[in-house]
Amino acid sequence: MISAVRPASLFGPLTIALALLTSCSFGEDENQIRVTVVEDGESRINPVGTRLNYASATMRAAIAKGLVGLDERGRVVPALAARWIVTDDGLSYIFRLYEAKWDDGRQVTAERVARLLRERFAELGRSRLANDVEIIDEVVSMTGRVVEIRLKSPHPNFLQLLAQPEMGLFRAGHGAGPMRLLSEANGIMLNRFDEPSQDETEENEEEQDRWVSLHSESAAKAISRFTLGQANLVIGGKFHHLPLLDEAGVDSGNIQLDPVAGMFGFLFTRADGFWAVPENREILAMAINRPALLTSFPSVTAWQARQKIIPEALDVEGINARPDWAAMTMNARIDFARNHVTNWKASEGNIKALAVTLPDAVGADILFLRVRSDLRRVGLELVKASADNPANAILIDEITPYNSPQWFLSRLTCAQTPICLNDADTKIAEADAATNLEIKARLYAEAEEMLVQHYNYIPIAVPIRWSIARPGQRGFAVNPRGWHPLNPLIGIPIS
Repeated sequence: MISAVRPASLFGPLTIALALLTSCSFGEDENQIRVTVVEDGESRINPVGTRLNYASATMRAAIAKGLVGLDERGRVVPALAARWIVTDDGLSYIFRLYEAKWDDGRQVTAERVARLLRERFAELGRSRLANDVEIIDEVVSMTGRVVEIRLKSPHPNFLQLLAQPEMGLFRAGHGAGPMRLLSEANGIMLNRFDEPSQDETEENEEEQDRWVSLHSESAAKAISRFTLGQANLVIGGKFHHLPLLDEAGVDSGNIQLDPVAGMFGFLFTRADGFWAVPENREILAMAINRPALLTSFPSVTAWQARQKIIPEALDVEGINARPDWAAMTMNARIDFARNHVTNWKASEGNIKALAVTLPDAVGADILFLRVRSDLRRVGLELVKASADNPANAILIDEITPYNSPQWFLSRLTCAQTPICLNDADTKIAEADAATNLEIKARLYAEAEEMLVQHYNYIPIAVPIRWSIARPGQRGFAVNPRGWHPLNPLIGIPIS
């Protein structure tokens, strides 16, 4: 049943994309690295603002450094800041800046950087990082080249937060590299920001004219560009695009999966009737056959299922936040769930179908059909949400910018979703304010225990983020941040 819907749904988008692209070629240019970013919605690339799509974030990171940045392996590296220290209490980060200039030639100073950081942190209160920047207490300039950021409580992953592309700084529209915008006439064209040193020129004279072209397109067009040889690299792919890779016959050796962490599952946004009761939402969690669902996508062979909110690597010793049914076999879970639903119907009457919101893509259709089949086995029905039938739950598919329980739990608070638990919010707030890291971690673990049993979020798996790159592509590497900067592709350091 599932495979029957795939060819008709896939053949159209890929055929149209191939027809559109066959007649337009970049031409052969060894000095040009052609990068295409997969975007489902708005494809315009605009690095200004707070709600950046992946392509816009990629461009911002290329032309607007922050204090620190991420390299191709997802590691925090110096950018505007040459080095830094963290005070013993973890409440102060002190950065010493490089001698640097904005792209209009003006000097980068600590005073201006501190002012720009304060403005940017305020702006990001309306972005995906809104919860994260709340921890920042104050930003001050200490001398001409030293900036201090003071926190309300310790944040062991604060540097990873500062390295996010949204933290890149513009002064009156001018960035400080590591790349410079050349043209927007035929996509975004970028090359190195500064003039190479004499030693660099003598050693790598043939590389000084290399540049990157950046495009943003649908998955079908992006994959077609790669298969036609019109793109060196495709980045930003998600789970619902995976069937297009199969249909296009992309070599498995070219498909690169980032080992990311994050949230992939159903988040309840409206709960009435049967679904208003946590024990009934638990039935959805029990009924989903995660291994069978994940193996419906043959492009990936190591997609990991999830039954709890926070990754096991962040667990606290002595606290087990796994759901009560975690040790049951799939058959036992089905039997339990079917009996529960039968008893509910006998006492309360029929159960309204669960309405969910999913991406408009074939991969999402496969997920829908799998979960619908799982629910039907226990006597429940799944439908797609519509204007006449608002969603009970949405599919959340987000990767974490840093490794902390706080990131996962903050998305399940009453400030973020209407189906929430006040007691868990209180515990999370206590953890946020705690200054002792061991106490903080234990409080977060206790909050997870509460939320796992509340079932306002039903984890399914680790998110998927894929790229297409030929083996040996310079400056590209899979990494746990799912982030692929442009400057390493032509050998430009970020600092």
